Amino acid sequence: MHATSRSSQFLFLAAALAWSDIALAQLDNNVQWQGVSHTGWNDRKPRVPRNGESFVVRFQTFRGDVSSVRVRIEDGAVRYADASIVGSRGPYDLWEATVPSTASSTLSYVLEVSDGTDTDYYSAKGMTEELDLSQPFALNFSTLEHAPIGSTPVSGGTVFKVWSPASTSCTVRGTFNFWSGNAALTKVGEHFIGFVAGANAGAQYKYYFNNSTWASDPRSAALVPTGGYNSVIVDPDAYAWQVNDFSPAPMEQLVIYQLHVGTFAGRNDPKGSTPNPSRYIDVAARADHLAELGVNAVMLNPVNEFPGDFSGGYNTVSPFAIESKLGTPDQFRQMVDALHAQGIAVILDIVYNHAASSDNILWNFGGSQQYFDASAVETPWGAQCDYDKAAVRQFYIDAAETMLTDYKLDGFRMDAVMYMTDSGNTPQWSNGQKIIRAMHDNVSNRHADKHTIAELYIDNKWATDPTSTGLGFTAQYQNEFKEAVRSAIFAAASGSPNLTRVANVLDGQGFGVSGSSVLNYFELHDDCWPLNGTQRAVRSIDTSIPNDDQFARGRTKIGQSFNLLSRGVPGIVQGTEWLEDEGWESTRLDWSHKTRYPGIVKFYSDLIKLRTSEPALFANSPLTTFHINEWFDIMAWERRIDGGGSFVAIVNLSNTDRNDYRIGLPRDGRWVVEINSNETQYDGPGGGPTGAVSVESVSYDGFPRSAIFHLPPRTMVLLRHIDCPADFNGDDLVDDADFVTFVNAYNTLDCADTAMPPGCPANLNGDAFVDDGDFVVFVAAYNELLCP
Repeated sequence: MHATSRSSQFLFLAAALAWSDIALAQLDNNVQWQGVSHTGWNDRKPRVPRNGESFVVRFQTFRGDVSSVRVRIEDGAVRYADASIVGSRGPYDLWEATVPSTASSTLSYVLEVSDGTDTDYYSAKGMTEELDLSQPFALNFSTLEHAPIGSTPVSGGTVFKVWSPASTSCTVRGTFNFWSGNAALTKVGEHFIGFVAGANAGAQYKYYFNNSTWASDPRSAALVPTGGYNSVIVDPDAYAWQVNDFSPAPMEQLVIYQLHVGTFAGRNDPKGSTPNPSRYIDVAARADHLAELGVNAVMLNPVNEFPGDFSGGYNTVSPFAIESKLGTPDQFRQMVDALHAQGIAVILDIVYNHAASSDNILWNFGGSQQYFDASAVETPWGAQCDYDKAAVRQFYIDAAETMLTDYKLDGFRMDAVMYMTDSGNTPQWSNGQKIIRAMHDNVSNRHADKHTIAELYIDNKWATDPTSTGLGFTAQYQNEFKEAVRSAIFAAASGSPNLTRVANVLDGQGFGVSGSSVLNYFELHDDCWPLNGTQRAVRSIDTSIPNDDQFARGRTKIGQSFNLLSRGVPGIVQGTEWLEDEGWESTRLDWSHKTRYPGIVKFYSDLIKLRTSEPALFANSPLTTFHINEWFDIMAWERRIDGGGSFVAIVNLSNTDRNDYRIGLPRDGRWVVEINSNETQYDGPGGGPTGAVSVESVSYDGFPRSAIFHLPPRTMVLLRHIDCPADFNGDDLVDDADFVTFVNAYNTLDCADTAMPPGCPANLNGDAFVDDGDFVVFVAAYNELLCP
């Protein structure tokens, strides 16, 4: 049953996930059902117990919610195995129990889950109040139908299971039996299943149906493109993870870096050359660059197997197989591990809306068109699988679960969602939605700390509404944000950006289309992909090589400032941090730009680190645009949160230097310049405000105070409100350096004196004099030393 009281232990995580069940997790005689999960096909060890052998059952509950668990085992007699907590990950406790060996040919079990006096039960049916044995987790050691679909290495060989309802016979042929036909599988329902001795991890194989038709395994973790896509047996548990308990930052704190593995490394690279395309291990070796930049999530372009060696990845051969040209499945795990070690989440772009237009291993599988309609539904990129079939839907649902569990991924970007949800084919449309909803129900149950993003351009909360009424994504692309910002940036050349349109989307577009529910961006892969007829913004602004004049630098910095300082989750594409001017699919990043444009790198690093560390800048914190001057192309907005500070961003998108320009300030106290994009340290030409802001008691923009600024052309200035006035140098300490500043001001006394620093910062009590009253305030702060 579900509790109604709250636990402080997980209030912070519940707020981040907008999911109250986690906050309710506590020892309170109420089991939180939503946190209990066990998937038989990948939560047992070994994954396919055979011959009645002992095995481990693994499952998870919300952390701190459950006092004890027993596994009720039935194999002709009823026995119990006590479970214990063996670890934790994010909001979950991880449990294990050992089921003893049996002489029976069948065995079933359910979980008995207790929170004090409340005991509930978990079976293949789900959670129930009372013991329900109608759908237990069942093992049949004779048929092995409890095996996962695909190839699963076990002691002495491999268990194979493949879906082929129309076939009458199937053998497994591979390197382990010299591609002969002596490894026959037994048909059980719509599947062929069997154990093949000597078929070990690393061996290649194919299925041979009806003594006539070869087929790759659609669920193989690795494929060998040469020779017709032989499948490879892969042990999913062989890799020794170094980071076992990683949990991504909440969605509202993310800055997402879109990364293409094949072009990320090796060109003019200080860490050395790499093969072309670069590999998973090359990304792993450069995880420190991403950590230095400050991003806390990468969004990988698709890395499931695709035809050829060079691709954007959007022509997926199999959603289970890891692209072989970039490395092995374990090397992919190594990359994820290395990124996790740097605190960086890994989000994978998945393509479930169509199959590859060439090398389609699902087409006419086993001699029948079981994965597609007789007249296949077509998309602009290839045929779409037949979502009307439950087994086809499960194929994609299981692929998503496999990537999250076996590779410890932290979420997905789903490509071209509209081709799964509104294709015009009513049954197909409805069943495409079923795939997405089932995937998200599973994420909510087993991976509540992970994030999913829809490439969907409807700007409607239906995309992020719960699966009972919507699709269940964590976030969706905010199309109007991109269009408004790009339009303004490119129109700035003619002096006609529409800043009002930008202001209208900086705060999002209402509930469900703002904050952590939207991915905002100025430029991602589709916007700089020569194959699509697009190019990098710096190249569009400065058409002459090296595409790096002050117009390109200034305007792209402003475009990304809109992005990083908006009320949404910001995404940037690889190379943004150093003015990359070429595409991303076939041209590798030019790492010489990192040393050629160190100020650009510093600008993005400084801004990104603020975005990921300052609560006022998180995606869900309020945003208010309070100044728009369409005539001068200037605007200003505030990001704030109670108890978490305030920032004001000012943008001059014009090509004109604006001197003596007044902007209102929304809060009393000191303001300092945190970032000025025009400074030489950021590879700007120099000029504009620095240091403390001279605040005047002149009403403006609806506020009783304001300041005069010098705003150079194509400049973004970020101001920070100082909540600790006695911290004169802004180092979050009130110490001897601040004491010297105070004493010098104290000797001047009058704030009107020209010798007083701008803004009269030492006037702590606001009476226009630096006197004994201010000394008392300073000493009190000095004794505290640390700013609150």
